[in-house]
Amino acid sequence: MTNWTIRLMRKARLAGFGMILAALATPGTAGNLTGAVSDPQLVGPEKFADDVSAFYLGFSAGYGRGGDDRFGLRTTGGTLEIGELDPSGFYGGLRGGWRGVLPARGGRDYVYGFEIGYDFGSIEDTVSARIGTSNVQAGSEISDMLSLRFRNGLTNRRGSVLYFVSLGYVRGKVTTSTNITSGGSTQTFEDNDRRDGLSASIGAEHQFNEHWSITGEFEYVQFDSKDVDLGTSFSTKSTPSYRGLRVGLNYRF
Repeated sequence: MTNWTIRLMRKARLAGFGMILAALATPGTAGNLTGAVSDPQLVGPEKFADDVSAFYLGFSAGYGRGGDDRFGLRTTGGTLEIGELDPSGFYGGLRGGWRGVLPARGGRDYVYGFEIGYDFGSIEDTVSARIGTSNVQAGSEISDMLSLRFRNGLTNRRGSVLYFVSLGYVRGKVTTSTNITSGGSTQTFEDNDRRDGLSASIGAEHQFNEHWSITGEFEYVQFDSKDVDLGTSFSTKSTPSYRGLRVGLNYRF
């Protein structure tokens, strides 16, 4: 074997060894080595700030009691005091809305948004009085309420509980009625109208998984005051309102 052949074989062995080193040092191999010792990904608690903005749907139910509303019948001869109405009842319905999230001080988040809802059920009461030889019964009922609210508040530091206040517009059906029984006959007068009003509430919402949250709030609703004509001989001033406790569930998309 000649010296030239020996030198050629040595160069070939060196080249092969270099190719093996290059293969071991490729990015793919390095990535695999790095990935084998990487820290596992940690999963934190559900937070309102997980989504910068989100839509939601939900349902709720509540119990309300009316504010003091004195019922009097105005006649040509003066005003007949019938008594004080204290309406109460259960209500509930569907709601949906959108909200956004902004960072706030102290590790909290500011959450704001709009919500639309519709409630069924009724809040009602009747009162009666003896006027001369007649028995007079009067009643008031609030039902079928549409609402549009602006809701905003701050989360706790973990971001899982939202403390909020809301202000809104409501529109509901208000029924005002009176029955006058005299001499064995009864006259019934009733007025139904859609009434505008305002609402305010304060409450909290807890996000307990990726999609679901539970809410609880105290609310106050005041409808517009209105002079209601009951036939051609009677009228009354209607000022319906109520305070209620409401709980519900929301599903976030």
